[in-house]
Formats: sequence, C-alpha cells, structure tokens
Amino acid sequence: MISVGIVGASGYTGEELTKILLKHPEVKIEALTSNSHVGKKVNDIFNLNQKIEQVFIESNTENLSQCDLVFFATPNGIAMNMVEELVKKNIRVIDISADFRIASQEVWEKWYQMKHLSPSLLDSAVYGLPELPGQKDKIKNAKIVANPGCFPTSSILGLLPICKSLKEQKIILDAKSGISGAGRNLKKSELFSEGQDNFQAYAVECHRHYPEMLQIINMFNSQLDILFVPHLSSMHRGIFSTLYLKMNYSNVDEITKKYKDYYENCEFIKILDSNSFPKISDVEKTNNCHISIHQTSSDNKEQNVVILSVLDNLVKGASGQAVQNMNIMFQFDEKTALT
Repeated sequence: MISVGIVGASGYTGEELTKILLKHPEVKIEALTSNSHVGKKVNDIFNLNQKIEQVFIESNTENLSQCDLVFFATPNGIAMNMVEELVKKNIRVIDISADFRIASQEVWEKWYQMKHLSPSLLDSAVYGLPELPGQKDKIKNAKIVANPGCFPTSSILGLLPICKSLKEQKIILDAKSGISGAGRNLKKSELFSEGQDNFQAYAVECHRHYPEMLQIINMFNSQLDILFVPHLSSMHRGIFSTLYLKMNYSNVDEITKKYKDYYENCEFIKILDSNSFPKISDVEKTNNCHISIHQTSSDNKEQNVVILSVLDNLVKGASGQAVQNMNIMFQFDEKTALT
C-alpha cells in the first residue's frame, strides 16, 4: 500500500485522477490540495461514486510529507517550484503538467515563456509514455516522471511503429480535443462565439505540444517534422488525431500488421482493421488508444497514408496514463484500476 497526494486536485484532471485512485487496491489518498478550495469538502466539489471525508488542503510540501508519491495536476510552472524539495524527501513525482517533458531548458523556456526554476532536474526526468521501446524500465526506477501531453500521446502512438522507416518529410497532424482539455476554469462563452455546439482551430502558429512531439519523434528519425494544427470541440472529452504522411508499401494490410505486431504486448493499444474507423465513444472513460491505418489513391510509388488515433484526453491523455506510470513505478499490475 502506498500513500499518494494530488496537487491541483480540483481540476478536471485531478478529479479524474481521484476517481481512478479510489478504485486502486494498493493506494491510500493522503492529500488532495487546491488553493482555490482550501477547507471545502471534496464531496461538495466532485461527483464521486465513492464518497470520501477529506477536505482540500493548501498546496505545500509539508502537507505532502507523508506521501510516497505526489501527482501534479496543475497548470504549467507550478510543479517546478516544489519537485526538488519533494525528491529530497525521497517522495517520487508524476507531473501531469509540462514542466519536465522537454529535456532542453532553452527550448522549454522559449515555448512556455517563463524561466524554468528546476533546470538541474530536467535530465533526470523520465518521459512517461510506457509504449516507447525500453521505457518501462526507466519509468520503474524514476524519481520524476513527466506525463506526456494528450495531443503528443495520441500522435506519437500513431507514428511509433513506422517512424524509423519514413523518409524525410513534414507529417501533417490535424488533431481535435474535447473542451475539458482546456481546463475546468475555461468559460465556453468566452471561447465560442455562439452556443455550446461548436468547433474551432486555435494556436495555429505555435502550440506548446509541438516541441514535445518533435523531441520524441526525432529520437527515432531526425528527418521528420510535424505540421500541427489543434482544434477544440464542444464535446466534453476525447482526442481525435489524423496524421497524413507518405511512405512506400505494398498494401495497407501490411502496415496494419506491422502495427499489430509492434503493440502486441501493450495492454491499452488496439489496432483496428484497415476497413474500420475509430470513434471517441469507443475509448471514452478508458485508458485505451485505438488506431487504424488507411490509404488514399495515388499514382506515385510513394503513396499517401492516413493514420487515425483516438483516446480520452482525461484518461490515457492525462490521469489514466499517470496511474499506468504509477503502477509501473511501484511494480503493481499495469492494468490495476484502469480496466
């Protein structure tokens, strides 16, 4: 049994994480912090099936001192203020924000427009995508795990099996997110011009997930770049990524088999047959990612390929993946509380 704390527990990600951890037989929730809800009962804020007696407490390291592991479900720039002190107390950390995802301090500061306060820890942080080759051993021994972003998780999983074999090119990534990806405090009326049923592009010139995706993809193939345009939908949750690229192949079933072989031992990745199309509703409230591969007509030897990758942004794109990483770190069954 381990004791865990969640910093920033009152947001969408923190609530989802709390719900998952309440189902975990090896976890005791020690502390739920929220500076905006200090002293309020958790049950008054969350819609929990399993009621708990705790109240939200202030976010400081003293309130987390009894934890074996601390999750940060906070805006960017919060975790880097606290992680060093926690690690010195032998408390392990899973950061669901972006503070430790990018290895280069210079790149991080350029894209996040603030000074990084714990640059010495960037090299020791482990990128928490368990499906990366050899990554589970690194996660198991990590003091700090940088939980990937939702868009990068979807897109990287969609590219990994063929990444090394692709020729130099700029891959087009057209990705859509549910509105919960923008956080609980976002007012829809300030984002969408009319009503709740809406859809729009944003951050077209530069999205902060771009350098994160590129960092991982270039580990396997330095000749690749990504043209990434995110969209926000008024659906509540989900990520739908469509990747457009060129590659040589005999038929799409050949690529599909390569994907199925690559992810054969990955508990949460499902590769659909090439005549199937993934849907957000099939992965909603699960830690699963569904992927399918399709071809488009082409007269050239180098043919067009379309890869569809879907997941729940609050689960596999955030809290569920964080629990998956926790299970690996503490050598629990990887599926515990996630099926």
